[in-house]
Amino acid sequence: MKRILRKATPYLMILPIFVLLGIFAFYPIALSVIKSFYRWSGGFNGENGINEFIWFANYKSLFTDSIFWQSWGNSLFFIVTGVIVNLIFPFLTALMIFAVQNPKSSYRWRVALVIPMVVPSMVIFLLWQFIYDGSNVGVINNILHLFGADKNVDLLGNSRSVKWAIRFMGIPWCGGTNLLIYFAGLAGIDNSLREAATLDGASTFKKVLFIDIPLSKNQFKMIFTLSIIGEVQDFVKIQTVTGGGPGYSSYVPGLYMYNLAFNSSEYGLASALGVIMMLVMFTFNKLGDLVFRKEKDL
Repeated sequence: MKRILRKATPYLMILPIFVLLGIFAFYPIALSVIKSFYRWSGGFNGENGINEFIWFANYKSLFTDSIFWQSWGNSLFFIVTGVIVNLIFPFLTALMIFAVQNPKSSYRWRVALVIPMVVPSMVIFLLWQFIYDGSNVGVINNILHLFGADKNVDLLGNSRSVKWAIRFMGIPWCGGTNLLIYFAGLAGIDNSLREAATLDGASTFKKVLFIDIPLSKNQFKMIFTLSIIGEVQDFVKIQTVTGGGPGYSSYVPGLYMYNLAFNSSEYGLASALGVIMMLVMFTFNKLGDLVFRKEKDL
């Protein structure tokens, strides 16, 4: 009996974790998949609202909705540009910091570039909204006026520029978690490889191209995955600065799902959209597995 209890003790200690995961993670996912086939207003029986099984009607309604397709078109723009930004700029910054010979200086640079992470995201969004403000108050317009411009520019109020304005929020995109992931990857590369390349006369560019980049493939894959998940799910930034406008020019599926659920009480329709978002993230992540797979798997 004691032997059985001794073997079972580790599993009993982690059992609460799995219970909490089941309640707060797996159950909501399963419920959203099930309720995506219902016309559901949030209740679980007739007394609490609509709860009618309608097969694939929610999916059909979404696929015939022009707002749905426009939101995914906008999301594709943010996904592609977000992945490009996150794969390039933090990596280049990590390379520059890694090249600093003085460990104390390298540490100071890392701290300086990570400090913005402690600032609440909402504060940053509101600051950028102030920068882009289309009136005389906006920072960009004040700068333009200093150079003689006589008209205000409303980047967030123009359907042609709003997506680019949102994407440029956070420029130069070089700090945060992505930087630390890349730096950890570079630090984990055996330095003897770089020393051997130096003895062979390889330039810094060639060492980056043939050593640092190939051996950082796991970090690139991780950033790719996190970028896809983040861009598909993110809507708070857009909700804060534009509300999805002008019109539906910056509307994204996450914001559409939020409005369906909490503004229209269309929880079944919102659940169907959530399932579609999950499938899109899964598809992109499998694509990342193909792009960043190791040579031995080819």
